[in-house]
Amino acid sequence: MTSHTIDFASRRQRVAQRISDAGHGALLVTDLKNIRYLTGFSGSHAVLLLRADASAIIATDGRYSTQIKLQTGEPEDVDIRIVSDAFGEVIGAGDKFAVEPGLTVGQAARIGDMSSLSVLTNAVEDERLIKDEAEVQALLEAGRLADTVWQEFLADGGIQAEMREIDAAADLEHRLRLAGADALSFDTILASGINGAKPHAGVSQDVIVPGLVTVDFGVYLNGYASDQTRTVCVGQPNDLAAELYDIVYRSQKAGEEALAPGVALRDVDRACRAVIEEAGYGEFFVHSTGHGVGLDVHEAPRAASGVPEDSVLKPGMTITVEPGIYLPGQTGLRIENTYIITEEGAVSCQASPTELTVIDVIE
Repeated sequence: MTSHTIDFASRRQRVAQRISDAGHGALLVTDLKNIRYLTGFSGSHAVLLLRADASAIIATDGRYSTQIKLQTGEPEDVDIRIVSDAFGEVIGAGDKFAVEPGLTVGQAARIGDMSSLSVLTNAVEDERLIKDEAEVQALLEAGRLADTVWQEFLADGGIQAEMREIDAAADLEHRLRLAGADALSFDTILASGINGAKPHAGVSQDVIVPGLVTVDFGVYLNGYASDQTRTVCVGQPNDLAAELYDIVYRSQKAGEEALAPGVALRDVDRACRAVIEEAGYGEFFVHSTGHGVGLDVHEAPRAASGVPEDSVLKPGMTITVEPGIYLPGQTGLRIENTYIITEEGAVSCQASPTELTVIDVIE
C-alpha cells in the first residue's frame, strides 16, 4: 500500500469535526501512530497540531526533512516545519488546543499549568476503528505474508525436538524479514513444554520437548500489523494435549462463527469462553478473547466480558479471536486469527489451517 492511495485530507477533516464538536479549537497530536494515520508520516519524532478547520502544523527534526515531504505529499493545508525542538515549535504556535491522553507529564509541564489542560480522548482512535479499503488491503497483505512464511517454516522443519526455542524463533523471524516484512509487530512467542503454560512466555534457551508448542508472531508491512498464533505438537499428542487442543480449536471456531456486523463484542467473548467453561477449564482461560489490529498490533476494539453491552462489531472493524488454555506447570496453547468484519460476516487475514499439526520426532 502506498500513501497516495489514502485520502489523508478526509481523515483530517473527520477528526477536525470531532475536535469542533467537542468545543476545542485544535488538538495536539503526539501519538506517532495517530500522526501517521492523519498525514502518512512514519518517522520516529513528530508533533502535529490539527485545528478544527482541518488545517494543521506538523513539526519534526532535520533527520526527516526529506521523508516527511515525500510521505505527506506536502499538502497546502499542512504547514511542515523542520526544527530542532518540534514540541516547542508546535505549542508555541499560538493556538489553544486540547491534548491526547497519552501526553507525558514532562510534555504537559512544558505547556504550562497542567490543571488547565483539556484532554480529548479517542478523537483519532475512533476514526481508526473503521478501516478503509486501503487499510483492509494492507492488513490482508501483512497477514498473507506472515501466514505464508509460517507454512514454509513448518514444511522446512522449523520446529523440531531438541532444537532451542530461541533458535526456532530466530529462524522464523529471519524468514519473515527476508519475505519483505518491515518489522516484527511484537516479540515472537515460541513456547514448548511448561513454557506453554505462560500466555506471554516469549522465547527461551530451553530446548523444544515433545508435546504442544505455541507460536505467536506477526509483522508490520506498509505500516499495518499482522497477528496470529498457531500451536503444533511435536510427536503424537498425549491424552491431555489432544483434549486441550480439541477444546481450544472448537472455542476458536465458535468465536469465528459469532463474528458479524451488529454482534456485541461481549458475545464473541462469550462464544469462545462457553466452550472452554463447559469442558471444565474456564479458570485457565486467563485473558480476553480478542483485540483490534491496524497501525498498532493491539488497538480497539476489545472482545472481552468487561466491554459495554452496546459495543458491537461494524463493517471495517478488525478483531482477533484467540482463546487459550494454560495449565500452570504442565502445558498450554492458543489459536488465533485476525478478522476483518464485512457486511456479510468476517474475512480472516490468515488462510493456514488451525487443525492440529503433528511434527514427527526424528530419532
